[in-house]
Amino acid sequence: KQWYQRRVAITAGLHGCIPTKEEVENLLSHKDKLSKFGEAELFCYHLSQVQRYDKKLGMMQYIGSFDEQYSRLSEQVETVKIASERLLQNPKLKRVLELILALGNFMNSGRKGVAAGFKVQSLSKVSETHSGDFKCTLLHYIVKTIHTSIPEIKNFTTELGVVADARKVAFKDLIEEVQELKKGIDVVQDERDRQPDNFVLFSFYNRTNRKIRRLGEQTRGMLTAFEAVCKAFGENPKRVEPNDFFKHFSDFFHQFEKVEKEIVEANSPKRKPGKLNRETSRNLINEAMVKHATMF
Repeated sequence: KQWYQRRVAITAGLHGCIPTKEEVENLLSHKDKLSKFGEAELFCYHLSQVQRYDKKLGMMQYIGSFDEQYSRLSEQVETVKIASERLLQNPKLKRVLELILALGNFMNSGRKGVAAGFKVQSLSKVSETHSGDFKCTLLHYIVKTIHTSIPEIKNFTTELGVVADARKVAFKDLIEEVQELKKGIDVVQDERDRQPDNFVLFSFYNRTNRKIRRLGEQTRGMLTAFEAVCKAFGENPKRVEPNDFFKHFSDFFHQFEKVEKEIVEANSPKRKPGKLNRETSRNLINEAMVKHATMF
């Protein structure tokens, strides 16, 4: 691995030393004084004598870094795709969101009609809505309800851990890098056609071209999956930033696990058992109705 990294670094360094057109013309105009050239001038002069040296160095850099780039991009594409599919298909998450919607409609009863859904941005308000005595939040009530009434869905966050990983993917950069990787294979193809007997170029092109096609299929699948999950949650996939979209869910999952841990610790034998009694629950919902009536 260290040898590979040095090779890529050396190639990148050489590519950065490519003389400009004006520098090459200046060197060629003084080639009769070659013996008086310094090391730098000699290096640039001999480099300029290599046909298509700039394209060849660029191709060498592409070849040297391809496997690492392909592996990283393929992994990121797959992460976004899987996160989109799991958000869309996870039945436990669906029941959690149905519970939140039911509570939202209850809090807003008498003020609005029954809502059929809510924006993903509203997930953050669940942990921001406090009871009148500030002893707990609406999220505490939801976690307690799930643990006591529908415990079979309480581990839904562990099934959706990939969402936090998808949140970290720079989506625009990912798409651009995939496109650049596709363009690079055209340079390799051009050089392969110029050197038909070069077995190294021939074999690299064949192997790489298959991977590029596979990455293209993966990327199209990722975009289709993300578009589907956005539409399912009432978002426009052309307007919403994927990082922001996944962040709303990732933050909610994090808060859910945090509150869950607090409740478990509060009820552990080492501490005095905590209790979410009827009065606290009533205060919580009444306070939510007043302060966050426009949540849904």
